[in-house]
This record gives sequence, structure tokens and C-alpha cells, in this order.
Amino acid sequence: MMNHNDFPEMTDQFDQRVRQTLESLPEQPQRVRRFPFKRAVSVGLVAALCVGGTAFAASDLPQAIGQHFSLLLHGTDEQLLNDYTVTPTPGAATAENEKYRMTVESVLFDESAGAGLVSLHLENKAGDGVMPFGILELYPQYQNLPDVVWSNLSECYGNEDGQYDFNVMYDEYGFCGSRFYLDTSRSTANDYYIEGAFIPNGDYTPGTPLRFVAQETGKMQTVSSGANIGYIALEVSMTDFEQVPSLKSADGSITLSPIGLRVTAQQPGEMLVDRIERIAVKMKDGSELIIRENGSGDGVGIDQALYVLGFGPDAGFDSDTVVYVLARTFDLADVQSVIINDTEYPLSA
Repeated sequence: MMNHNDFPEMTDQFDQRVRQTLESLPEQPQRVRRFPFKRAVSVGLVAALCVGGTAFAASDLPQAIGQHFSLLLHGTDEQLLNDYTVTPTPGAATAENEKYRMTVESVLFDESAGAGLVSLHLENKAGDGVMPFGILELYPQYQNLPDVVWSNLSECYGNEDGQYDFNVMYDEYGFCGSRFYLDTSRSTANDYYIEGAFIPNGDYTPGTPLRFVAQETGKMQTVSSGANIGYIALEVSMTDFEQVPSLKSADGSITLSPIGLRVTAQQPGEMLVDRIERIAVKMKDGSELIIRENGSGDGVGIDQALYVLGFGPDAGFDSDTVVYVLARTFDLADVQSVIINDTEYPLSA
């Protein structure tokens, strides 16, 4: 039985990578699992592989001390974000059941753009080496691509009944779009270090607590509204995130922070997420940091976005919006503008 969330009105949210991959996939058999509300799983992923304890090398924990999102962010980029990253005191953000203990180690959430990162630590209390999720690996042609961070990552996935699927929620049953990845360099047979990128839906209200949950595949629960969602086996609620600085365009259509980019338009027709082929952050010295560029037409190109989510009129909103969680960061004091396709948008605080 597949874990799912029973909210058909949200099926028009769309992960851009699905469209990109569909256009460039080779003709070969593939297995696709779909979550109608939470996200659209990239069809460039092969069948989930259940990885045993022997899949992990010995953990090198001292090297990871002080690193919040070393799996998702380039090199030392994360150091620029330390002042905005919330790191709970040990034991303050932990949930457990009879089998597993989940701790939220760090959260970076930019409410202005609607982009976030989270790092989790999941412990197997039984110590039996049974990992409660599967691993999705990309097809070889999508692995280790130059300047594409997500092509180096292995996605966590609730593949079988009893396994866990990680999500970010708000209110009673609001879900964020998200992807969670296993840090194989840090994880051991019974300790799993996981990092995720997430984007709240357009109805998220700033200041609302976020709920970091593990939902058990094959089980359902009914919330007070009568809607059915995947059974929540572990849950940690957090609020009071550090405010992340941001810049905006004069018309308010562009919001850029060191972690996220939000683009809004009032244009009908083709979804905004599909109309954007090139994104660059232009610095005051004239240099450009390329966030997305797909001039090759291969459906991938350069992609410095960890996760992309578009939502608009078809999903019940009064504007067409796309949000990017960025894999590259920068000092906002050095930023002059954002270039979307061929249009430059000067930014200011």
C-alpha cells in the first residue's frame, strides 16, 4: 500500500524536475511511484533499493561538528548561513517511538521566499541494522553532473509498508514540497543522518510552526477535518526561526535571500515554472552566479536549485509562483540584481 495524502485540490503543484526529466528520459522500462499531494517524484529515479547496514562506511563524526548542511550546500557556503540556522539544544527537538528516535539537528527557514533546509538524525533503538526507508538512485546519465548538486545525492523514500517517508507539515494537514537525502558518509548501520530541502505551499502563514514528521508507509490516520493522511510515526514541532535577510525587486515580483528565490507573476497560460529557462544572480562587480541555465536543451543543464516548486491559479491561488531552494549562497551586500530569462530585475533591501 502506498503512503499518500488525500488532498486532490493540491495536485496542481508541480516539481519542475519532473517536466525536465520527462523530456529527456531514454526509452527504457522504469518504475514510478507518485504522491498526489506531497510531491511528484522524479521519473528519472530507478526503483528504490533497500540498503542494509553494510552499505555505510564508519562514521566520521568529528569532521561533521559545526556543519549544518554539508550534504546540500557547496563547500564552505553554509558558513555564511550560520547566523540564521537554528540548532536546538541536545534533546530539545526529539521524538521517539518503540523502534526509532528522531532528532531535528538544524533548521534554516526563510519565510520571505518560502525556502528551507533541515538536518535530521534518526537512531535505530533496536540496533538491528534495519534501515526504515529505501534509497532512490538516479539513472547513471543523471548522476554526478557538473554543477548539479542534486545529481550527487541519494533520496530517502518510504518504499515498503512499515518504512518511513519524511515530510514537513504546518497547521493540521498542510504539507510542504520536499526532498530528503541520506548522508552516506556520516551514517552507520543504526544511525542515519538525513538532510532535506523544503518549500511550504502558497497558503503558509509566516510564524506558523513547522512539523517535521516521519510518516509510516501503509498506514493512514484521519484528521479532524475528515481528511486522510499518512500515519505520523514521529513528529517534532518547531517555530521561532531566525529571520533571513532578503532583497526585492521594485514591483515585488522577485524575492531573493541567501537560500531562496521566489518569483511571482500575474500571467495566465503556461505555468511560470515552465517559462523560466535561465536564472542568474548578478553581483555588483559584474560577475554572475548561474542558478539555472538550460541552453543545451537536454532537460538538465546547470541547476543550482536543490528543490523547485510551482503553484498558481490551477491550485487555487491568485498568482503564478515558483520557489527555488538554492544550493549556492552569497552575501546579499554583493548582489545587484537577478536575471530571469532575458530580463534583469534590480534588487534592494
